[in-house]
Amino acid sequence: MAKSWKEFRTPNVRFIGEQDGLVEIELKAKLRACLERYSIVAAYLARVAYEDGVIAVALCIRTGTESEIDLVSDVSKIFASIFSSENSLDVIFLTDEQELDLKLVCRPFLTKIAD
Repeated sequence: MAKSWKEFRTPNVRFIGEQDGLVEIELKAKLRACLERYSIVAAYLARVAYEDGVIAVALCIRTGTESEIDLVSDVSKIFASIFSSENSLDVIFLTDEQELDLKLVCRPFLTKIAD
């Protein structure tokens, strides 16, 4: 069963670097297959720091359209199939400026032309 998710907005996020390792390779492969069905321009798996000091792992997505609830639901199911319920994955829909900052410290694991 997938964990429930909630939407939150945070104006200030700092991108620390790419989240990469053996389990992340599996996660990225499953996410890549899922995200191919959506209007994704680029997707990154990154470590991020929020203004309150919390450091987290986030799926950072650049879309050709607005955020999609189905996309977040599908991502949640994939994440839950790999990680315990004690782990979480934030999903950040990137602005142009955020993507420029993120590209300085992280490579995309998926890039394509928006539909």
